[in-house]
Amino acid sequence: MNATLVIVLSSMVVLSGAAMFSIWIGRKNRSSENWSVGGRALPIYVVAGTQFATGVGGGVLVAHIGIGYSAGWSAVTYNVLYSIGIIILVLLANWLKEHKFTTMPEIFKKLYGDHKIMMSIVTFLAIVVPFGWLCTQLVAFGSLFAEITGIRFTILIIAFAAISLLFVLPGGLSSVAWTDFLFGCVMIVMTIASGFYILELAGGWSEITSKVPGNMIHLPEGLGAVGTTTILFWVLAIFPGALTNQMSYQRIYAASSASVAKKGFIIAAIVGVISGVWASFMGIAIYSMNPGLSDPEMASGWFLTQIPLWFMALYASFIIATIMSTVSSAVQSVVVNITTDIYQSYINPNATDRTLVALSRLMSVIVIVLAVFLALYYPKALGWLVATYAYSASGLLVPIFGGFLLRNSKRLTAGGAIGSMTFGVISAAVAQIIGTDIPYVAFGIMGSLAGFIIFNYIISEKHKHDEWEEDEEEVQI
Repeated sequence: MNATLVIVLSSMVVLSGAAMFSIWIGRKNRSSENWSVGGRALPIYVVAGTQFATGVGGGVLVAHIGIGYSAGWSAVTYNVLYSIGIIILVLLANWLKEHKFTTMPEIFKKLYGDHKIMMSIVTFLAIVVPFGWLCTQLVAFGSLFAEITGIRFTILIIAFAAISLLFVLPGGLSSVAWTDFLFGCVMIVMTIASGFYILELAGGWSEITSKVPGNMIHLPEGLGAVGTTTILFWVLAIFPGALTNQMSYQRIYAASSASVAKKGFIIAAIVGVISGVWASFMGIAIYSMNPGLSDPEMASGWFLTQIPLWFMALYASFIIATIMSTVSSAVQSVVVNITTDIYQSYINPNATDRTLVALSRLMSVIVIVLAVFLALYYPKALGWLVATYAYSASGLLVPIFGGFLLRNSKRLTAGGAIGSMTFGVISAAVAQIIGTDIPYVAFGIMGSLAGFIIFNYIISEKHKHDEWEEDEEEVQI
């Protein structure tokens, strides 16, 4: 049987089964709250599954295996850093659940008050990251499947984007989260299966270690084989991204309780580290079989050329599950900002439940169409994904966590939040233009911190002075 046909059929089986499940979940959960925050009733295993599946994404299939190929166990270090960021979010779980937030801008409204300019900036910064993820995942899928099927890149992206709507339209976050759980199970099973397969293909662990440099596989040096400078870059890039990703916050909102959210995130963090072990192991094994690849990120593609058709069919389901879980989550996250923070806040505050669900479905189609056009226009979306991640973190990290720490003080002001976000974005832009060796997101965060301190202090002092003058006038009267 033709290889392309086998892969397409296996992919259809996985997608059709998950799509039917999504539609079934959607029929049970039709309210706007189910669409936006999963009815705030997700059980622990779904919270863990959707957080893991969404966070891993297509990067583990290409970039992380590439890290393993070039730097041994360093992919574990990358995932550990990301998982630590996820666990830090657990510290906010009680507070986030207590206030029943729906989006990230609502956090700012609670901390700093309802200020239109501030809310507009936050909404934009919250949208850019999931939208960037969406475009990049489409490109990742098109690139991988074009290589293994021979089908045109454009056709693959359009088809995949259209199919992804089957996981968003039925029930929003309810259907996305439950299908993410299924996809996460597929990912775990295939991680184990592919690990054992490549171990046998490479001739066993002793054969692998005999062909790989010791600094890549010996512990603990293998964890830092990528180099101290790169690890420092990861620290500066990964933590801000993990701590300001709205998709993670949404999964806390959607959990049935703060306790469930905490346990689910800890499980997701542990499984995330295990996926780093798998990626490193895959990269190391591939290096032992073919150390001459010019680009480490070609390692995953080379592996696909070495496996038989039956395993290719199974591995295709792994690719689809990994990428689809992130695509559907990104679409839903962008749409909930549009419907909640723009339409319901500014255009139609009295919108009915039915109107919000209908608009959410319409906007899902519009968002995915726009993402397809951008992915086709600029198929190297990773570059601007990194930029959107950096700018979003530069603007949001300090006012979120600084605001949380000072939430009971009288120092927080909307002007302080605006100043913090503005200084952060401008500092990141200047550092990027200059071309510093240190990741420009670090300058963005430092600028944001400076703006947060200066503007909140100046404005709060002005408010105190104004209140003092008002009191004096009342005394004189």
